[in-house]
Amino acid sequence: MLETRDIGIDVETVERLFDQLPDCPFFIKDRRLRYVAANDAMVRLCGAKRRADILGRTASAFFPDAFARRYEALDRQVLATGSAVTSKLDLSIGARAVPTWLLFARFPVRAPDGTIVAVAATSRRLGQPDRNHPTYARLAAVVQRLQDRFDQPLDLTDLAALAGVSRSQLERDFKRLFHLTPQEFLHKLRIDRALKLLEGEMSVARVAQECGYADHSAFTRRFREQIGMPPQAFRQRLAQGV
Repeated sequence: MLETRDIGIDVETVERLFDQLPDCPFFIKDRRLRYVAANDAMVRLCGAKRRADILGRTASAFFPDAFARRYEALDRQVLATGSAVTSKLDLSIGARAVPTWLLFARFPVRAPDGTIVAVAATSRRLGQPDRNHPTYARLAAVVQRLQDRFDQPLDLTDLAALAGVSRSQLERDFKRLFHLTPQEFLHKLRIDRALKLLEGEMSVARVAQECGYADHSAFTRRFREQIGMPPQAFRQRLAQGV
């Protein structure tokens, strides 16, 4: 197991710091991808009761196989390249199969001699925007349009006119308020809808159409990118209760 002295930081202090951010799961994994540090938000995401319940274990103990493989592939990428992965939008299926949208970042952890000995990650849950934010007023009509017509192609020029701003200003406003581009926001709406429709008996091809995808393969690619498995496999997991 990785020791504090191996990475030259006080892990317990870092955990206590991140415990103050209840919507920001945080962890450190060693080179064998075992959790060696985690905050309370990460413990909850894993569905565990105590920090000790996840330390020394890997993602496969807490997440569906497809998700665990995707998380660990990113961990290995950071460990192998020494390059951080930042501002990545991802949909996680945590405890009790509850979908959670996250913006996360992963960074290599280096020992005093420069050797990469671990990977550290933190993320932010994407909740509802602050309606009191000064940017919200001019985006409210745009958000409503996207929610009402999420199955339609994205037309930034039309949306910018609706907000009374330029396209570039619209994109800046979205990043400021939602931490997403308009395109990412639209995909989030579509995948959210797809997750709900897949709970029923509608065919996957029909779900794709209902969510604005031109064909089944385009929908499957996007769904796999976000969920880590094709729509039919996700539906099977729902049926199995896993």
